[in-house]
Amino acid sequence: MSFSRPFLLAALCLVLSLGAGRSGAQTDLAPESLDRPPVAAPTSKIAVGAIPVVLSTSQEVDNFAAGLVQGLMADGRANGVAVFMVQEDHVMVQRNLGMIGPDTRFTADGLSGLFDTIAAMQLVEHGKLTTNADIGTVLGEAAPRGISVEQILTRQTGDPALLEQGIEKITGMKIEDYIAKEIAGPLGMKATAWRQGRLETTMTDLSHLATAMANDGAFENGRILQSETIVLMEGTHVASDPALPGRAYGFAELRRNGWRGLQRDGRTGEFAFRLVVVPDAKLGYILLARGRTEASFWRALDHGLFDKSLLPRATETAASNAKPAPDAAAAREVAGDYEPTRDEALSLAVLEQGDRRLTVRAGNDGALILSGAESATLTPRPGGYWGAADGNLNAVSVDGRLLLNSGAYERLALYKRPELYALLALLAALGAPASFFYERRRHLVRVFPSDAVLAAASASIVLLLLSVVVWLFAPTA
Repeated sequence: MSFSRPFLLAALCLVLSLGAGRSGAQTDLAPESLDRPPVAAPTSKIAVGAIPVVLSTSQEVDNFAAGLVQGLMADGRANGVAVFMVQEDHVMVQRNLGMIGPDTRFTADGLSGLFDTIAAMQLVEHGKLTTNADIGTVLGEAAPRGISVEQILTRQTGDPALLEQGIEKITGMKIEDYIAKEIAGPLGMKATAWRQGRLETTMTDLSHLATAMANDGAFENGRILQSETIVLMEGTHVASDPALPGRAYGFAELRRNGWRGLQRDGRTGEFAFRLVVVPDAKLGYILLARGRTEASFWRALDHGLFDKSLLPRATETAASNAKPAPDAAAAREVAGDYEPTRDEALSLAVLEQGDRRLTVRAGNDGALILSGAESATLTPRPGGYWGAADGNLNAVSVDGRLLLNSGAYERLALYKRPELYALLALLAALGAPASFFYERRRHLVRVFPSDAVLAAASASIVLLLLSVVVWLFAPTA
């Protein structure tokens, strides 16, 4: 085989270039590192730590809410729970578990008053109403009633229907039509309506309302109130004592972990709801449950979400007045059995208070030891009130009532005490043999048992049964 000269010349150049390249590549290495044997790969395991996964606050709260709700539903009494939480206009949690969906319709009578309040604040914003106006004057009556609009907004006095009548008088519209146009419309609450005088809505619609309350009155492109009016509405306008939560317009206050919140709840049929707004944090959430739910359920759900969403902050409770801290004598005077009051002006969180009896014992140091509806030890504080160590529960005694952060309690009526009937039953039972021996000794009757003995024995049995009935139906401790 013969090769042409150009081919041989090209092959020679290729060989020379490869040699030069190998020589040039080796010049960068130290002479002692040349011609070393290859290094074997390590055979032992190398420990590598897990890479931490950082979750956002929203993700943490959402995961916590899902686990909390599933745990509370495990006993089967609540067959559906929905949770919606928003901060400003950012959705943090949106969960619908069990027999509740985002578009499940339910009756929420307890929210009607909040819509009335928003409507009234719109009229205040437009200069058509003032909160210190007498409701009689607003209605165009000949004489004032001595009840201000503010007193109705804070549930101090007056029938809430009077406020609705005042709004209708000013606007010339039925209250349902006004709310549909000026509140539900701007918020896109398309499923909210009044049927036979009762408010029906959905979780989706309520999420729009919660967003507006947490976001200075705005939801997406709609606005129901200016931010200045929201501040006025959400401020404290009345309080039984500086050591206790008071009332804003349309809301009762709550205090927890140094935060001031606003709350509104209610129950209609198998559904119960709770709306909470924390103005300083621009936070709002809606809780909706279907089925049988007790105070312990709502406390676990509400307090759990609140504590997970907002870190505690340090605040000081203002002293109620110049009174010194209560002493042991004051504690003994307060001690006793109580039941929740039915006075709406003093009611705060109906769902969390429930109907359980509260038993109060006095400590030697003037402390109050609570059991039943509340389980806590409250120590005397300057200003004439008792407070828990974490600051989440205070108590003030006013006119025979015990006012707590969770609600108001009044002395358990004597006729509701089963021990009263048990004592009477015992006396009647003792009366039967006493009558028998008396009659036998006096030879008053020859037939046993006599009418007197039968009457005493019957009374004993009736009173004993009555004590059992009262024990079963009275608020439990």
